[in-house]
Amino acid sequence: MANKQGNPPTTHTVEKDDILFDIAQVYYGDGNQWPKISSANGGVKPEDLKVGQKLQIPA
Repeated sequence: MANKQGNPPTTHTVEKDDILFDIAQVYYGDGNQWPKISSANGGVKPEDLKVGQKLQIPA
């Protein structure tokens, strides 16, 4: 997963072994912000992520 700190893009494409905590760490510098990503995506659960899935990353 590429490090994309700063202004997050509008979407993230889930890659193999991605978890919401790590995605939040990349985009926000704080993995504990993962519920923000979950909420922006209809309450997606961490265990339901699928490779290729597009996630909205709120600012």
